[in-house]
Amino acid sequence: MKFLILRALTHSELGMFHEYRRQGKEGSKQRAVNFDGDVVDRVFPTASDTDRIPLDLRFDTDAGTVTLQHFLTRQGKNWRLEGNCPRDKLYEFVEPGCLFVMEIDAGRRPAEGSWIVLAEDDPVAMMIRADGATAGLTRAGMIALHDEEGRRIRGFLQNARPDMFSAPTTKEHTMTDAPEADAGGRRLPPRPQRLAEIIANTGHTLASAVADIVDNSISADGTEIDIDFAAPDSGHGRWLTIRDNGKGMSPAELDEAMTLGSLVDYEGNSLGKFGYGLKGASWSQARVFTVVTRKRGGQVCNLSWDRENLRDWVAGDGPLEPWEQEATNPGEHGTVVLWKDMKPPAAAQTISGIPPWSTEILELGRHLGLVFHRFLDGDARNRKKVAIRINGVLVLSNNPIGHPLTVPYDLKTIRMVTPDGDQPVTVQPFLMPSEEELRQHHKPEGPVVTNEVLGRVGLYGRRNETQGLFIYRNDRLISWGGWHQIWLTSDEKTKLARVIVSFDTKLDEMFDINITKRSVSLPSYLQEHIKKLATPTRNASKAKYKKPSAIPVPTPTPAPAPVTVPAPAPIGGLVPATTGSPISSGPENGPSVAGSLEQPEDKPPVNYRSVTATKFAWKQGINLTGGRDLQISGRITPLASLAARLEKDPEAMQDLAAFLILLDEKGLQTPLLASGDD
Repeated sequence: MKFLILRALTHSELGMFHEYRRQGKEGSKQRAVNFDGDVVDRVFPTASDTDRIPLDLRFDTDAGTVTLQHFLTRQGKNWRLEGNCPRDKLYEFVEPGCLFVMEIDAGRRPAEGSWIVLAEDDPVAMMIRADGATAGLTRAGMIALHDEEGRRIRGFLQNARPDMFSAPTTKEHTMTDAPEADAGGRRLPPRPQRLAEIIANTGHTLASAVADIVDNSISADGTEIDIDFAAPDSGHGRWLTIRDNGKGMSPAELDEAMTLGSLVDYEGNSLGKFGYGLKGASWSQARVFTVVTRKRGGQVCNLSWDRENLRDWVAGDGPLEPWEQEATNPGEHGTVVLWKDMKPPAAAQTISGIPPWSTEILELGRHLGLVFHRFLDGDARNRKKVAIRINGVLVLSNNPIGHPLTVPYDLKTIRMVTPDGDQPVTVQPFLMPSEEELRQHHKPEGPVVTNEVLGRVGLYGRRNETQGLFIYRNDRLISWGGWHQIWLTSDEKTKLARVIVSFDTKLDEMFDINITKRSVSLPSYLQEHIKKLATPTRNASKAKYKKPSAIPVPTPTPAPAPVTVPAPAPIGGLVPATTGSPISSGPENGPSVAGSLEQPEDKPPVNYRSVTATKFAWKQGINLTGGRDLQISGRITPLASLAARLEKDPEAMQDLAAFLILLDEKGLQTPLLASGDD
């Protein structure tokens, strides 16, 4: 039951250190570190609200490390760490934002552990805050990491302070070929079929599974990628091939690629990661998959996995059927992946008047056009331009910030501190055009083009769900939509704000890239920077939805001339409605307009009410008349007194409501209540 507890200390908590008081910096008279109630509930699940939890903790003093008893005591809905206020001069560096780190073994009573405080610019603190395990720290203020959750952070701390922190316990073991394990144990290898089923059920859709295979094709320097998705009634059931003109593989390389958890030496700009994608993506869609490959001047070789007949992990290498040979011919060099006996979708995708199979092809093309748009446009670094075709029809790029009315803000490079040196992350917000602006811009081209543009800009879904972060790993879009804990909800009025975040594979481990490469945890340090950069764009989005009389029509930054997209051939019986539609790939960097769209607003009337609630100090909401309801409790006495004095002054009450909105945007109500600074 060992946990790492992390907290960014606030001004009120630093009164715990005598040195901070001696410097005259103290504000409140608090003499404790606040502990979040959810953290205490997780670490000490048997503790009741009336408990005083004893802790024997080691910490630094001017004379070295000592161990003294501390206590966690209940304070409102949260807790406080009390019992010792260090008088040592070594804590003269403490400032708001410094990092409190505690390791605690909660499996005994009293609990045992240690704590340190790290300056905000301390290299260890910077590495901790650059790790994806701290993703919840920005919002919650305190997090508790158990065992594997904090493995890398434990390593940082143990390397820096082996006297205070234990080493990570996780070790990697390799299975031997011996029938028996070491003395005292039994070898119990996994059942192949059951393991394959588990691997297959990691949440892949058809589109995401195909994208995983396309990753491998691009990593193998493929520039021509052809996907053939046969009609299910064409004679061989439901099958699909993905063919590329990449460098291909030798027989030994194919053996390694077909091995689960293959030891592939990925290059710096590779789109692969775990040696899992080929197997996991294929098994998620098909009972049998075959890889046929050839290096230039080499022989054609093939291997197959049948999920129902894994035969103790022996891959099939027998001759293919004539139709399979024809479907998987790799040419002079390249690789072809064949999926056979594919499972149908659990629920058929439908668009009125279009067969479900054609709808699948349409959705597949839309997905690939979005996630690989930088490759399709020739904008991926150190990569040649890529062409992807589905049943012979070219997949069109869909750059999520590519419309010419999109307004770019400043691009910023944020340096993330890692054990291997600083690594860059680029962040750039964009303000998207509203639906009305798009309709007016494309009105001369007619309703068919206009509706197609609206679909492309809205990523063919609900526009509100497309706001937020668009995260790229080595120029491949891996996650889009939502604010990744920076803001908890997606406000309808902020739906025009998008933020492009780009990094490379050197940050994979720090960002907790998962096995499907579709999940990422952004460290608290990066979240804080993104929040500052995204706030003006969100405000500008809100401004577009205010009354027209209060908001001048914005003049977007001039963009390059739009690229006219030629009319593609039908996809699966569909004729895409994009003929002649000017959708520009658009620049991702451009003149800064940060804040240029923030305008004064007409403040809504405020209906103030004093309440006796104990769970909040203030709460606001929009009522049915469009005004604002403001409730203020007595939790923060000066605030309640101020509200009572301003109740008969409507303009002053509007200013107070606006100020409290600002505090809510900064997430300050919870720490104010936790600190008890009345």
